[in-house]
Amino acid sequence: MKKITGLLTSLLMMSALLVGAQEDKYGDTEEQQLRCKEALSVYKSFKTQKNYHDAYLAWQGACKECPPDVSENMYVDGVRFVKEEMKTNKDKVRKAALVDSLMALYDKRMELYPETKKEPLNRCSILGYKAGDYYKYFSDDVSGAFAMFKESFDCSKENSSAATISGYYLTLFYMFKDGDPATRGQYLSSLLTDYLTIQDYIDASVVRETDANVVEGYEKARNNVDEIFVQIASCDDMVPVLEQKVKDAPDDFELKKKVLRLLNKKECTENALFLPVTEAVHDKEPSAESAYGLGIGYAKKSEYSKALGYFEQAVDLCGDCSNKETYLLKAGQVASAVKNSSKAKSYANRVLQKNPNSGEAYMLIGDAVAGSSSQCDDGKIGARAMFWLAADYYAKAKSVDGSVSELANKKIANMKAQFPSKEDCFTYGLKEGESFTTCTGETTTVRARQ
Repeated sequence: MKKITGLLTSLLMMSALLVGAQEDKYGDTEEQQLRCKEALSVYKSFKTQKNYHDAYLAWQGACKECPPDVSENMYVDGVRFVKEEMKTNKDKVRKAALVDSLMALYDKRMELYPETKKEPLNRCSILGYKAGDYYKYFSDDVSGAFAMFKESFDCSKENSSAATISGYYLTLFYMFKDGDPATRGQYLSSLLTDYLTIQDYIDASVVRETDANVVEGYEKARNNVDEIFVQIASCDDMVPVLEQKVKDAPDDFELKKKVLRLLNKKECTENALFLPVTEAVHDKEPSAESAYGLGIGYAKKSEYSKALGYFEQAVDLCGDCSNKETYLLKAGQVASAVKNSSKAKSYANRVLQKNPNSGEAYMLIGDAVAGSSSQCDDGKIGARAMFWLAADYYAKAKSVDGSVSELANKKIANMKAQFPSKEDCFTYGLKEGESFTTCTGETTTVRARQ
């Protein structure tokens, strides 16, 4: 009984200490605690009513009455209220003062709450928010915004917000574009290699996040970064920079993987860097990307049998990766080049299962059909009937994908030149416009060469 009584006494004392500690955050005296709580309640009431001007005035009162570390939310709310004040205040001097207050709020919040239980990297995240507003209100100081974005990005890594990712890459681009010519190479190097890091971070965030709006924000950030990357990533710009990076760190395997991804993405394959990097990556860590790179390299050297083997590896290693369609198409195209029409057609059909509007896949089937015409040679019309079928696939290609129209029209013209003459059609009892079943079991339409 004494043990139970003692335990109860200890629990009561701990509870009293906890309540006391909670009260202490509102002030040192009961009077200050009361004033603080009342001030917080007043501004929160106005906030609930969306009366942000009165909430701002009441919030200022709370800042005077409460200890600085009473609540992190007081700083979060303060940022919102100050921004609302800026929307309605046209006076330049007053607006400048509000901007200074905004920056000070971010600084104070970082000082008091550098980490929390929920946010171990809280300071990094807050710095990203500050960088965004700094860039908005001090747009002429790109280097200042860039320094903050970079610190936040380097600290938060895959936990970086979508806004921080976009802001970092945008200001990095302007540091490259408008900065000191002596440092352009350094910034270009970062633009290239950080692009891939950012893609990895966004991929991880899209998988991690459950809020659809947050996921949409990351996809928008991806589009923003892609638009910038396209502007700077020509092969002539990329290759010398990447060559130097590999030369400076010849044993950095992760760097070689990034370099390979960049070269593949921009199809920068006709240079002295491509094959050595690809082979180094593939030997140590075979992947769809490195297999694809080797396939490209051997295809460029007209070693198509080797190229096909690597493209097939890329398809197998890829699984359901985002580049699956590219790998399937390339495998099919090289299979067509080595006269393996059945394999080419098989790969094209696998593309169409993923993307029914792939004009390139229909073009590939057309090529495979035309290339297999000799297999249907029955001494009559069979072989040339395959040219009708090939023309059908080329026509289908341009109907679903206008970007292939020019090439499709050229191939259709070539097929028409192979059609049987009217006399041949008459000889074998065929009428133009009627259906015809080829030796492969597919149906096409009888047409005569004009």
